[in-house]
Formats: sequence, structure tokens, C-alpha cells
Amino acid sequence: MKMSADPVIWCDGALIPSCEFRISPFDLGLTVGLGVFETMAAYDGKVFAYSKHHSRLLQSAEIIGIDVPQRGIMEAAVAEVLMANGLENGRARVRLTLTGGVNPLVGGNTAGAAIITAVAADPAPGDTVARLAWVPQILNERAACSGVKSISYVEQVLALRHARLMGADEALILNSRDRLAEGSMSNVFLVKDGVVRTPSLASGCLPGVTRQLVITLCNELGLALEQCELGKQDVDDAHEIFLTSSLREIQGGCLLGAGPPVVGDVTKQLAQAYGQLVRKETS
Repeated sequence: MKMSADPVIWCDGALIPSCEFRISPFDLGLTVGLGVFETMAAYDGKVFAYSKHHSRLLQSAEIIGIDVPQRGIMEAAVAEVLMANGLENGRARVRLTLTGGVNPLVGGNTAGAAIITAVAADPAPGDTVARLAWVPQILNERAACSGVKSISYVEQVLALRHARLMGADEALILNSRDRLAEGSMSNVFLVKDGVVRTPSLASGCLPGVTRQLVITLCNELGLALEQCELGKQDVDDAHEIFLTSSLREIQGGCLLGAGPPVVGDVTKQLAQAYGQLVRKETS
């Protein structure tokens, strides 16, 4: 994927070249990381699962006290950005960001910049398998922003960098109780004896949109599913591992150095069903 030299973005009601974007040095998104975002996949100019992303945006914004523009405004703006960047065909990465704005640190809800970007995206990983590594960074499941899609993403980035230095593609992160929480940029699922298992939200993991869609697909396909506590041994013992996120979709995973990477039958079944869901909504 190659980004345009000067993509068009949407900011606070207007389409502008990205080189003209300006933000106050006093914006709380810049000074203290107060902000929320959503990353979404668009297919031939249509965002998949937009309503679910918008609902999570509202939940995240409510927790940290940020006002959200009306859904109709944001949805129309996404379509404008995709068209302005010539992304009506193929796959695109759409990001919607809300900052805290130039506001006091204390007080009621804040209203800052609303920013939408869209760039061409590589195809989903498909049958490629992500190599996974445990990292020393932990997720605090009791943190005030646990489960919030916050722009304060330093810990996830550091975890991913650590995994990459080890030769892996993605990090596996434990919470403060040494239970599996999530990947640095994904949710994690395990399969053993036909049962699909994923960390419950009590683990502190992000309530991923793709994660929820996979849970729904499991129910529709008659696959046994458990949202539960999982540890390192559960990962070691799993017959299949797969990761989920909006751009990754459903990707098989394996622990670094754990043998030949293969995509399991349950993972393939869910990936096929997910692909059908995407085509149904965006065709």
C-alpha cells in the first residue's frame, strides 16, 4: 500500500488537503492524549459495519468526556473523503479521530477536532499466518480507559515494536493478573476440540467490532464459544489461534518457533463466513 503524496482529509466540516491541516498546540489530544478514534475498512467506497463502529465511538467518547458529531454528519463525511481520494474501488483504511480540543483539563464534556482520513489498504492477509510473541508489556484491566479506543496508543505500539524485534508479526499481551488480554493491534481467539474461546471483556481487552461479529458468526454457525479467562498454557495447548481486527479481518496465528504455520479448519470456516458478511453489506 502506498499513500498518496497529499491525501484529502475531512476536518470539522470541510475537505482539505492533508498538508493544510492544522491543530492547536494546546489541543488536549496533542498535549495529554485525550481523544478517541475508530479504524474501519471500506470496500469499493462503502464502510463495513459503520453502525457498530459509531456505537463504540459513542461509548469511548462518553467514558472520557468528548462530544461526538451527529452520526449523519460523520457518515456523510466518510463518503466524501473516500470519493475525494478516488477510493470508490478496492479496499481502503478509514480513520475517524476526535480530539479533546482546547479545553480545561477539568469540567464537563469537551469538543475538539473531528478528523477523517482514508487511504488505500492492502488486501486482507488471507491464508497467511501471523507469527506471535509474548511481550513484557501488560494491559491494566482496571485502568480508567480500559476498553476505550483511545488515541493514547503508546503501550500497544511499544508492545508491537518489541514483538517485531523478536521476529514476530504481532504481540500477545497479558493483563495484570497474567491472563491473556489481546494482541497489540488485534483481538485473540483460540480453538481447541472444536470450541472457540476468547478473553472476556473483563480481561481488559478492547471490545473489537470484528471480535463481536465473530462471536455472532459462531452462534449462527453452531460453533461452541466461550468468553473466559485464558492463560499462556491455553495458548500453548490451542489447536488453532486466530486474530481479528477491521483491516486484518480473520487471520490465523501461531506462536513464534512453534512449528509450521497452518490455518485451521475452524479459522477457515469463520473467515469464509466473515467474507460473505462483508460482501453482503458492501455490494
